[in-house]
Amino acid sequence: MVDEYLRVKGHEGSIWAMGDAAMNENEPLPQLAQVARQQGMYLAKVFNNKQVEDEKPFKYFSLGSMASIGAFKGLYDGRNVGIKGEEVDVPGMTGFVALL
Repeated sequence: MVDEYLRVKGHEGSIWAMGDAAMNENEPLPQLAQVARQQGMYLAKVFNNKQVEDEKPFKYFSLGSMASIGAFKGLYDGRNVGIKGEEVDVPGMTGFVALL
């Protein structure tokens, strides 16, 4: 269990978690690579002293969902792109353009 700064509860300031190992009971996030990547970028700022550990909470920015279906084709679903509460809808795409 982590807080909004990705600090493991009970060990704030000494242990952080990200990706599938991080679960926030107040705001659960999907177990996707894009979440782990954003959490990693957030923690890199903290560990490199570019941001104080409790300066601003981690906010997940949804990029939508994409799937490759083979033969140079893909699907993209852009519903609810953005930060929770501020999402926008991006038109879905299919075919080669979605794969790109």
